[in-house]
Amino acid sequence: MGGIVAISAMFAAVAIVLYRLDRTRSDYLGVEVPVLLVLLSTLTLRYSFSGGPRTAAQLSENPLDIFAMFNLGCTGLAFALALLALTSRSGTGHRVTTRPARLYALYAGVAFLGIIVSVNPALTSFRVLEMLTGLLVVAAAYRTAGLGALQRIEALVYWYSVLMMASAWVGVVAFGGAGLERINSPIPLRLVGILPHISSNTLGYLGVIVALWSIARLMKRDGAGPKPSVTVLILGFSLLTLVAAQYRTGYAMFLAGAGLLLLVAGRKLMAGLALIIVLVISTNGAGILQDAQPYLLRGQDTERASRLSGRFNYWTAALPVWEQSPVIGGGLKTASRLVALASLDTEKGSASNLHSTWIEGLVGTGAVGVTLLALSLLTAWWRALYRALSGAGRIVPAVVLSALLIRTFTGGSIEGGGDTQLFFLTLAFGLRDRSESQPPETPEGLPERVLAPLTNDGEPKRSFPRPNS
Repeated sequence: MGGIVAISAMFAAVAIVLYRLDRTRSDYLGVEVPVLLVLLSTLTLRYSFSGGPRTAAQLSENPLDIFAMFNLGCTGLAFALALLALTSRSGTGHRVTTRPARLYALYAGVAFLGIIVSVNPALTSFRVLEMLTGLLVVAAAYRTAGLGALQRIEALVYWYSVLMMASAWVGVVAFGGAGLERINSPIPLRLVGILPHISSNTLGYLGVIVALWSIARLMKRDGAGPKPSVTVLILGFSLLTLVAAQYRTGYAMFLAGAGLLLLVAGRKLMAGLALIIVLVISTNGAGILQDAQPYLLRGQDTERASRLSGRFNYWTAALPVWEQSPVIGGGLKTASRLVALASLDTEKGSASNLHSTWIEGLVGTGAVGVTLLALSLLTAWWRALYRALSGAGRIVPAVVLSALLIRTFTGGSIEGGGDTQLFFLTLAFGLRDRSESQPPETPEGLPERVLAPLTNDGEPKRSFPRPNS
């Protein structure tokens, strides 16, 4: 009954959003609707209704069960709408892609070639379609409405992340505390999402991204967003979710993002904060570290924590699989799932991914694919970092990409489709190339004579002397 009510509420909310978009934006079929479909396709409903992921044998026998068909339907419709928007005659007239986006498109091409050598071409085709859909959706949105479309996508992703965190807390209340998982830690309860299912790591990731995003907006009002008072509430809610999820990588992500924010804020603030940290550590540094260690280790011993909670076991099992097809891999999210993890006995049960963007990309797309993926992320990150520190660009891309870069080492992110890939590509398309020559965007309905600089007598300025006559 709870599932039926939740799904009904979800579709009602989507209907209200579409009704609102139809009354306010004429191009919503090329921007908001494909993005909403991609976000819906990322919802994990199988865990909520059937108890967890399928085994490798079940996945090989039938890659498309009823839940996968729902994801495929949303993805296919988003792909079709994006393709129509890309092939339409209307557009901004600017070059659509940027260098990070073009590198990612080459990575997608390598993943497409992996279908040929895949151990399960049907499953690999599904994964490649998810990734290509995210790429086409962002490209079509930019072609439809330019940089304004990217800001609209960011707003959707921001509120989607807030909604997902809120759904986890609603699940705690609605399902009698089932959303609080018991673990052996000084904080014995860990937050997970029930409907839809959201792992504690994903909740922590959403919490740290939204928190850093909110701080950046409060510092410089970076982009359109909610009022400062609402942003402060969302910031506190995101940090609470991060702590409740006990996502250890999220702590490192937050420290990296906060350090970058301090760099942008100015040297005086950094110097003052550094002085305070030095004084605190010098007075009681050993005691602070000793008290914080149980919380950082989350109840684990140092040996297991040093092996990243079993991730080294996943990676060790994956490398021999990569060696069988080292150039273009064995199929995106296919060789890793059906070969590397199929016979691996883990304490967590049936693992569904390798918990590393780079190992997942290496096994799925080989050395060529993972190199292009790394170049795409690093190019976008360096470009965003340079522009933020020089004051020539926004600071949200630099902060978010810095945190995302840390996430790639211990979790999945941009190697496949989904909300994280969609957000990354939105930032990548917004980091425009310096070398491209774009015609100036002028307000619609105003003639060039009105927009041109005027002289004292009200006539447009000319680049040549005005004749005496």
